[in-house]
Amino acid sequence: MRNLGAIAFVLCAACGPAEREPGGGAGPDGGVDASGTGTDSGHVSVTFVYAHTESALYKVDPDTLAITQIGSFVWSHGTDSMTDIAIDKTGVMIGVSFTSVYRIDVTNAVATRISDSLSGTFNGLSFVPAQMLGTTGDDVLVGTRNADGVVFRIDPMTGHASAIGNMGQFASSGDLVAVTNFGTAQTADNGFSADRLVRLAPQSFAATPVGTDIGYADIWGVAYWKGKIFGFTSGGEFVTIDPTTGVGTLVQSNGPAWWGAAVTTSAPVIF
Repeated sequence: MRNLGAIAFVLCAACGPAEREPGGGAGPDGGVDASGTGTDSGHVSVTFVYAHTESALYKVDPDTLAITQIGSFVWSHGTDSMTDIAIDKTGVMIGVSFTSVYRIDVTNAVATRISDSLSGTFNGLSFVPAQMLGTTGDDVLVGTRNADGVVFRIDPMTGHASAIGNMGQFASSGDLVAVTNFGTAQTADNGFSADRLVRLAPQSFAATPVGTDIGYADIWGVAYWKGKIFGFTSGGEFVTIDPTTGVGTLVQSNGPAWWGAAVTTSAPVIF
């Protein structure tokens, strides 16, 4: 996601763009089923990777790589700018703006505000499986930022963010993704034009670089599916990234300006 900063929940999976201007948006509260099932269960069999711009939500078929727009975000309070999204193991999608936290219905892009007191600006967002934090239970929402390597846990109901780890010499260039049996990966500032892929250690979030650089810059959204990392750039590029070499391959160009992406923490893993 955007060049904002880092967010951390105990569920980790997604991110967004850099240096965007804060949008409108007001008054708090609300809650809506975001599972995509249209029920109150909050559970869904997620079969898509999701990506978004500042104002619209898209789904990506992870096998054919076809991208389909779900719709423009329908804000519960005024208008806003979605800076990143994350999806937990049950299929619930959470998104953040510069100031607020939203629950998003993946079937129609309705964004219902659950907090207007986000304590920080984050350009990386993801749910992280609890076991990666040395605990049990629900996934945890985490965020990262471009200012430094600090990783935060975010309470979506209050917007409160607390530091839980550090990437060391690396800062977020756009997003992170966490999947059970795969681990956590982050696009990082390489100090040059192209982003760099790093793997984050369980619990500490210490970063280890993979290869030299991805070959693409401003990757504000990342996701994972069956042995590939999906990257979405602010310049409209959709790339796949080899998690073992860190090298990116172009799938599509001339798309919209991507601000973030996400996938369930239970996405399939192939080694």
